[in-house]
Amino acid sequence: MLRNGRKTIGVFVTRTEEEYQNILCKAIYKRASELGYNVAIFSNFVGYGEFNYEIGESNIANILKYEDLDGIIVLPDTMLVKDYKEKVVQNIEKYSKCPVVSVRQRMDGYYNVLVQDDKVLYDIIKHFIVYHKYTKINFLTGPKHNPVSTERLNTYKQILTEHGIPVEEERIHYGDFWKYSAKDALNKWLADPEKRPEAIICANDYMAISICNALMERNIMVPTDIAVSGCDNIEITKDFNPSITTVGMPVEEMGKEAVDKIHRHNKGFAQNETSYIKYETLIRESCGCENRRKPEEILRRRNHIINEIEDRDNAISSNAFMSIDLTGVVKLEDLNNRLSTYLDINEGFSSFFMCLYKDWDKFESDEECGIDFSDREVTMEVGFKNGKWLDKVNFNSRDLLPSVYLDNEPQAFFFNMLHHREKCFGYAAISFKKFRAYKPSYQGWLTNINNALENIKIHSELNRLVYRLEDISIKDELTGIYNRRALHTLGEKYFEQSITNQSNLMVFSADMDNLKHINDKYGHAGGDIAIKAVAKALMNASEDDEICIRMGGDEFTVIGVEYDDAKMAQFVAKFEESINRFNEEQEQDFIISISFGWSITKTGEGMTLEECLSVADERMYIQKLEKKEGAKKNV
Repeated sequence: MLRNGRKTIGVFVTRTEEEYQNILCKAIYKRASELGYNVAIFSNFVGYGEFNYEIGESNIANILKYEDLDGIIVLPDTMLVKDYKEKVVQNIEKYSKCPVVSVRQRMDGYYNVLVQDDKVLYDIIKHFIVYHKYTKINFLTGPKHNPVSTERLNTYKQILTEHGIPVEEERIHYGDFWKYSAKDALNKWLADPEKRPEAIICANDYMAISICNALMERNIMVPTDIAVSGCDNIEITKDFNPSITTVGMPVEEMGKEAVDKIHRHNKGFAQNETSYIKYETLIRESCGCENRRKPEEILRRRNHIINEIEDRDNAISSNAFMSIDLTGVVKLEDLNNRLSTYLDINEGFSSFFMCLYKDWDKFESDEECGIDFSDREVTMEVGFKNGKWLDKVNFNSRDLLPSVYLDNEPQAFFFNMLHHREKCFGYAAISFKKFRAYKPSYQGWLTNINNALENIKIHSELNRLVYRLEDISIKDELTGIYNRRALHTLGEKYFEQSITNQSNLMVFSADMDNLKHINDKYGHAGGDIAIKAVAKALMNASEDDEICIRMGGDEFTVIGVEYDDAKMAQFVAKFEESINRFNEEQEQDFIISISFGWSITKTGEGMTLEECLSVADERMYIQKLEKKEGAKKNV
């Protein structure tokens, strides 16, 4: 795995482009690089209810050999893609031999790097009660049965009880740790004016910002009318108006400690199973306090946000044009060539690899070929590194990337599945000059590639079906050789080829002498055996791309090019040898008798294939007549 002579740490995460994941991965890479480790980050995108899409996304868990990793870091609370966490945990339990570290959510039996979620909101809730004298405090937590939700909710209940404030279940709402639960919570809480909250504690910042926006839509001001707080200290909480009171997670320290735990384990050093990292309470404006920021910091953040918006708008526009441009792509070579135009959408990248599994474009389910993608033949179809295109190369997926293109210093790549819904084509890997996660636009960029690959696959399959139908239409069902239709397609092509090359055209005609007798005495099953034996004999005699045709009934034709008398004699000898062998070895009582004739013609303008066929037929009929005359004399 990433065979550049260094150990590799695997990181399993969803939505790497999000702020927390980005900062954590950056911290993991920085520390891993200092200690000489590669980092392979296996990431995916949420499908927002599209089940089959998430099946494909979750299969990023199956592209590697876990036994090849020297350390594993799991971010389980980010793993929102269906079955992703289950697949990772199952593979770890079955195959991994290295230390495993879970960040921010406890996993029994492994190392853990945590904050004390049962205390993380303690200071904020106490601040609301003691400093601001709020008593009607509502709590928007995460999903039920989520460990973080449970621990933060328990803190809320504990502190209210400590200060003699009754815990009212109607003041608690279970959210989603995202943006969609705020309105439901407010609809419930604001329905009764007597129960209107003075403050709303949110279990994370996304929900806090959503609550603020939903309140402003109702002309309820924060914090004047209702105070709000969050948790996690995502970047936007400083820029939001009002700035959000929250708890700063020690994300960088958590990433560093996760790597250090792996390194200490690999070095044989003793350590505690769980490390707790200290958090920081950040009192700002949304709770009703004043938050003074330096003007230069405000200006820097303002310019940063403007640049981010411009970059995002440009990426959206570029992805739209990319989608339009790739719509008509029907060949893999065209896709490979056109990607050069759009690689720079991924600002700051240093290398990109598009790796496709062998037979990726065949219409078979992953269940038919198995969902283990870790030991397959792979082609690096597209490779771009440090401004240069790389030559296509085949390798085994166990290596993840071709070692010939890896540098000796510690490497860091983000791996994502290439797929259309549940059908997986391969995977992409991207790295950046100055390490950071890819931006949100990368999902749309990869989606454009996935859609183009699906179009190519469909077009390829349609071509295969057309060829198959064409082949079926000119194949004889009984014998498997060509039927009479092939005479007017392939036969004419051979005829034209002989004219172009000024070469001889050979036409061989054969007719069974006794098929009626065989059918009458041994039935049509016996006749079918005889017909197939003749077809097989013609195929055995054909060694130079000859066309073998069953013209109908017991009549056969063979067409070949670049024949002379010696080559013709060899063909006839092999044909007769096959017929004689059948007559000697077959279990039926009948024998096969064949009359045949041939022509070898130097074709030219003004001639026709029918004329060559007539010569061969005439000679075949002469032989048949001679046999009949001979039979009469012997009577």
